[in-house]
Amino acid sequence: MELGAPLGVVSYHVRMLRDYDCVELVRTEPRRGALQHFYKATARPNLDEGQWRTLPSGLRKELAGETLQELIADLAAAADAGALEDPEVVLSRTPLELDERGFRKLNKLMAKTLDQALAIAAESSERRNKGADVFGTEVGLLHFKRAQ
Repeated sequence: MELGAPLGVVSYHVRMLRDYDCVELVRTEPRRGALQHFYKATARPNLDEGQWRTLPSGLRKELAGETLQELIADLAAAADAGALEDPEVVLSRTPLELDERGFRKLNKLMAKTLDQALAIAAESSERRNKGADVFGTEVGLLHFKRAQ
């Protein structure tokens, strides 16, 4: 992807992303007497409500679309592997009628739920370090205004 920024600026930011384990080098290719580096993201941005609101609407739309595509792909792969037949799977869809206050209140509850899910994952990671078996799971939280 072309960024239109000076190489030094891009290199600095890529180095910072690498230092924080947000990207990893996947390959290099010789190009005009130098090495071209190819990275892939290892971490998705975790934006809080305020940060999300400040993003341009086009970027919010793009990020939401990518997240939904990844969620659907992971869900399809789990279904193909028979993982959705597990009796412990939680799957729910509940259309609601809310006013603006209720909408915001439910959003806050979902943010707290995600925080708790991340804390539970951290606890599991600590137990893994002590020899416990862990396995990959996925939580997808969606709350949106339905089309009129």
